[in-house]
Amino acid sequence: MRRRTSIPLGSLTPLRSFVAVVAALTCVSGSAAASARDPAPNSPPPAFAVVAFDSSNQEWGVAAASGWIAVGARSIDAQAGAGAWLGLCNPERAAGRRAIDHMGRGLGARAALDSLLGEGLLGADQQMALIDRDGLTAGYTGSRCPTWAGERAGRGYLCQGMLLRAEEAVTAMARSFEAARGTLGERMLAALAAGEALAFVRGHAQSAALLIVRDGGGLDGRSDRLTDLRVDASSDAIAELRRVYAIHATTFLPAAHARFGDDARRRGDSISAEREYEKAEAGFRSAVARSPKDPDALNELSWFLATHGRELEEAIRYAQAAIIARPDDPNLHDTLAEAQYRSGVLADAIESAERAVRLSGGAGRYVERLERLMRERSTLGGAAGSDSTAKPSR
Repeated sequence: MRRRTSIPLGSLTPLRSFVAVVAALTCVSGSAAASARDPAPNSPPPAFAVVAFDSSNQEWGVAAASGWIAVGARSIDAQAGAGAWLGLCNPERAAGRRAIDHMGRGLGARAALDSLLGEGLLGADQQMALIDRDGLTAGYTGSRCPTWAGERAGRGYLCQGMLLRAEEAVTAMARSFEAARGTLGERMLAALAAGEALAFVRGHAQSAALLIVRDGGGLDGRSDRLTDLRVDASSDAIAELRRVYAIHATTFLPAAHARFGDDARRRGDSISAEREYEKAEAGFRSAVARSPKDPDALNELSWFLATHGRELEEAIRYAQAAIIARPDDPNLHDTLAEAQYRSGVLADAIESAERAVRLSGGAGRYVERLERLMRERSTLGGAAGSDSTAKPSR
């Protein structure tokens, strides 16, 4: 007989108020556990996932793993300012999209789910879990979902699963998320690892995906996709997803946090700005620590430090190290020029800018910087031409 339950997680440590999690967890088919049965050929595969909300940063995330390929293409979606959707048992993206649309118009997760049920968009062989703009959750498990299947709700999050040995996997996943520290992505990946330990034999997850949305989180702020990573087919998808996220966290996320900090500073929110800048700097430094001779990593750290007035002498050293690694790159000389200028050594900055112009064949943006520095020297009355320590006026 199928087991379905909705149990408050009162025994778990209270979740921090800025996080909500929805998790859908699935066990390996063929388990010998008494509470599971072999799935029919057409039944859903083993799968599990985490959805989370961070109210402090207004981020919504979904991390999923499945015994089938390409779980990220079928089973998850999110929209900044609205919420997120998860459906691992016979998922229908159209229903998930409609749920997100409902929440984007102001419906809470429970009301959005009830609306879908009333419209006949969820069947007895489906599951769905929602998290809304405020971090409130709702879950549905149809009566024909494979055992063990059900929901387990706690303050601000909901765990959901089907085809499990028992409910212990969802409990472990929730506890792991609550105990984890770090970014939203790191906490969700920790929950995936806990779910794998009880729901899967390691390596049986063929696909995994991680999606985090935040307003302006995409490249150059053009979308809400702060993190959108997929491992569509792998012999150890969860481990591979963690590896890819570690790279993502030191290549794309630091620039995003720097941009968030700039936005907060323009709003006059110096506390949020500094918090974002600390995350950005930590990410840039991690990239250099991982590849100490990588000129691009060195250049990114130097530019961030220089343009944000942080450790200017270090900014010069990192730029110089990048140039040693790739001496003919005009962009690196341009970064050195900016770091020297911000440090008050205008004569050296002009020399570096001249090299950037020469190496680039006169590219416009390098010419513009050189002209700006030359005007600065004129403003100083030529003093910087003979005194390399003359301070720029800005």
